[in-house]
Amino acid sequence: MKLKLCVICLLLTFYGTQASADNAGLHYINTRGVVRCGTPADNKIFAYKDDEGTWQGISVEVCRIISTAVFGRSDRIKMVQVPETLISKALETGKIDVMIGGLPYSATNEISTKAAPVDVVYYDRTVFLARDPGNAKSMKDFKGEKVCVVQDTDNLSRIETYNDRYNLEFKIMPYKTASQAKENFLLKRCRLFVGNSMLLQDMIFSTPAGLSGVEMLPETVDERPFYLFALKSNTTLRTTLKWIMNAVKLAEELDLNKDNYQLNIASRDPTTRNLLGGDEKLWKRFKLEPNWVQILLKERGNYGDIYNRAFGENSRFKLERGANNLQKNGGKIKTEPFL
Repeated sequence: MKLKLCVICLLLTFYGTQASADNAGLHYINTRGVVRCGTPADNKIFAYKDDEGTWQGISVEVCRIISTAVFGRSDRIKMVQVPETLISKALETGKIDVMIGGLPYSATNEISTKAAPVDVVYYDRTVFLARDPGNAKSMKDFKGEKVCVVQDTDNLSRIETYNDRYNLEFKIMPYKTASQAKENFLLKRCRLFVGNSMLLQDMIFSTPAGLSGVEMLPETVDERPFYLFALKSNTTLRTTLKWIMNAVKLAEELDLNKDNYQLNIASRDPTTRNLLGGDEKLWKRFKLEPNWVQILLKERGNYGDIYNRAFGENSRFKLERGANNLQKNGGKIKTEPFL
């Protein structure tokens, strides 16, 4: 009987310790002194070094946000390229703390991986690159053409649905990786390449010589969100990241920027006061720097500033915000009060 009780106690201790390790919150980030952020391995637009050797891209921006919230400074980051098939393992083994994009949110991924979505980083469109589009006026002008697509992504199912819906008789050519699909498109084995606009933008900027006579078509297959992911079992970290991302969007919602945030620290509005750390209690409960939003606004800006720098008018892409605007401006970006 005593032996059985000992075994039970050991098992309870083991599983309790394991649960504690899984739900480690910010412990490993704080201990390490750096946030390790995963970024898609097949797309350099998300994270790349500019001519001066400085990291740029939306994954870098999000990683800097987290670093600012945890450490009060934006430079405690490490960017790690992670293929889509290894995202769950990278999170589970601690190779990365968070993953920015790279994994569609679906029922299959929800049940089969250790990665869980935290919040929407941005929305992207599924579009076509077309070779020699000429005077094509609609997708019917491409009826029967070969279409390159990456196999193990939801883009394959989306283009199949799109093809059936509009009776375009596409000859769909799936490839295992984005690099294989890109190579076959460049070798002219397909006239169309369907993918997320950021993947195709990466192709355009990284292989300009091989894309003469190629245009991105205005047609949208669909639009979907790209998420920030964290380890499913680390509920404390996921909750913290959720409110970190909400803070950046909420700052824009409240029209807070580098020029006016100091005037609002003592605001009578509790959401504004909590957000800026005028009342330090709430951010301290998350074990974050109480004034981190002030630091971020001064150095990096609010969500709108960050989007414009990564994708919009202050970037090389000049993409309109569209769905990436706040709901009050006709977009899909939602915020919650910080109370």
